Amino acid sequence: MDGGYMAKLSIIETGLWDVPRNEIIQAETPDIYAQNRRHTICGHCVLVQDEKEGNILWDTGITSDWEMTWPEQFKKDYTFYKLSNLEEKLGELGLVPADIDLLICSHLHYDHAGNLKKFRHTRAGKRVLISEAEAHEAFVKVSMSPDGVSGAYFRNEMIMDGIGYQTISEDTWVSDDVFLFIQRGHTPGVIGMLVRTEENGNFLFVTDGIYSKLNFGPPVVLPGLCVDPKSYMENIDRIRLLSEEYDAKIVFGHDVEDFKQWKLSPDWYR
Repeated sequence: MDGGYMAKLSIIETGLWDVPRNEIIQAETPDIYAQNRRHTICGHCVLVQDEKEGNILWDTGITSDWEMTWPEQFKKDYTFYKLSNLEEKLGELGLVPADIDLLICSHLHYDHAGNLKKFRHTRAGKRVLISEAEAHEAFVKVSMSPDGVSGAYFRNEMIMDGIGYQTISEDTWVSDDVFLFIQRGHTPGVIGMLVRTEENGNFLFVTDGIYSKLNFGPPVVLPGLCVDPKSYMENIDRIRLLSEEYDAKIVFGHDVEDFKQWKLSPDWYR
């Protein structure tokens, strides 16, 4: 794609928390699975300022009222050490939710779409971009669940008045410097994002398409949460090729050690 390098981005830390290790790393033995060990992960969303699309927000993190709204089992499964307030983080960048022009959810799990309600009735909230495969997966599952919870999908965090969706079914350049690509494996359709900047180079945000360097390999280590292992492996090969093609740095979805190398909001990569 031709065009000038006009985008800049800020990486927003969303939290630091413990999850069951079995979610992140496929248990090596039945004994390890039965132990249900803990594993610490971090999370992030990304604010991109783009000449064509304006303020783009990719993912919204974890809802700040999780203690009041989450199912009891989830409160037992996850232990938070740090949890960011998305509105405060946007405020540090001089923005409020109504300033967002394009809202993209990589997928609709609790830690990536938990703050959608903050965008109700905004222009971005009325057309949240997700993949078509994710729409089929998430909406069907929570609609069929009697309590509105299916895996890491919560119906009350994704379906509400003032929030609407648009879907993409294939890889898409949304501007000269922002490319969205669909990753299959973790769920049927996780949106990853390539952002090109002039001074700091190119970034590949792969989110839960690849949790960490450990999963990335080589050798590849499959995560426990993976609906399609074959597609997951194929996606890793593709990410390697994209990284080489665009000379892009890979930002993994939940890798605590890898995350330490990135400067965070309110700083910018330009």
